Amino acid sequence: MSSAPVPVRGARRPRLELADLFRAYAPQLEDLGSQQKRVVRSITSCRTAALGGHVQECDRCGHQEISYNSCRDRHCPKCGGLKEARWVEARQADLLPVEYFHVVFTLPDVLNPLFLGNPRVAYDLLFASVAETLQEVALNPKNLGARIGFTAVLHTWTQTLLFHPHVHLIVPGGGISPGGNRWIPAKPGFFLPVHVLSKVFRGKLLSKFEAAIEKGGLTAPKGNARGLLWKAAQKKWVVYAKAPFAGPEQVLRYLGRYTHRIAISNERLVSLESDRVTFRWKDRAHGNENKLMTLDAVAFLRRFLLHVLPSGMVRIRHYGFLANAVRRREVSRCRELLESPSPHAGEQEGSVPESWQDTLLRLTGRDVTCCPRCNVGRLVGKEALPRHAVTCPGRGALS
Repeated sequence: MSSAPVPVRGARRPRLELADLFRAYAPQLEDLGSQQKRVVRSITSCRTAALGGHVQECDRCGHQEISYNSCRDRHCPKCGGLKEARWVEARQADLLPVEYFHVVFTLPDVLNPLFLGNPRVAYDLLFASVAETLQEVALNPKNLGARIGFTAVLHTWTQTLLFHPHVHLIVPGGGISPGGNRWIPAKPGFFLPVHVLSKVFRGKLLSKFEAAIEKGGLTAPKGNARGLLWKAAQKKWVVYAKAPFAGPEQVLRYLGRYTHRIAISNERLVSLESDRVTFRWKDRAHGNENKLMTLDAVAFLRRFLLHVLPSGMVRIRHYGFLANAVRRREVSRCRELLESPSPHAGEQEGSVPESWQDTLLRLTGRDVTCCPRCNVGRLVGKEALPRHAVTCPGRGALS
């Protein structure tokens, strides 16, 4: 092996990364939960010698490069891009030739302590309440009178990283009749009455929370869980439906932005000066105007860690005729009723899965197997690099 320096390959690195902030300020992050500590360790180790890697060598000129392994943590802003692209492509097979609607279920912030203190239970009850509400209201003959399908995505953040649990839904505009013999379309530009959705949702979630409190599965600081429910019942609950998507392509673009992202990307980080972080955000209340916000670095990181999800919790869920167990059969039935052939009808099942290198080349035009020095040879595996202990400032605080 050549003794010359071996460059680390990768895309241009942002000036400031979330990992840089955690490395610098981890010692000041006290009272973190075990899952939060694990996320911090993953983010600071991602694509470093701590996770090992491999050496690649050009089969023509002998040029060598090192690639360090990714942490693959869903909270890491450097991971998940390829997984997202593959997921979105897989969803193409489910698209129907109908209008699609974007529905959002929000909550009064008085319930935040219940979600922060009991995330796994509270998020599951939130998903269940949203799904039951949408299906029940849609099945009512006074509304749509059909069995629907939809994808639900949990979000817990605002543009400024404040805690704000809510659920985004992507819903085809219509459904299958109760008898299963026809497709019932939604009215053009209108899906379901949001005032009805709001009332039904409030009743279902508060009822489920009350039952969970009774069983001891939901608690609040100072034993005030029922008091929080009473306050929430006095608030106005908001469910809103955005304008229909312009077409299937816009649906997929939306999916790509919202399904595999947690809180903030490295690209939104602007600077770190005098222990204060400046980042970009969009002011939704003023026409999505781009603005800058500056926070104390530790406060910024604590805001980010509010959005760490319980281990193993699924934040993208499918319901109705898009539920995983019935999707293939039910989507096929929808297409029959709509007299619309599958866009992938000619593809063979059981084909060899595409490698991540080929997927990246097809989606971006970037060939990571081509030698960057001679532009002729191919990079082939030369040597695996073991995990290497790396001293990280503040690592002791996270052990």
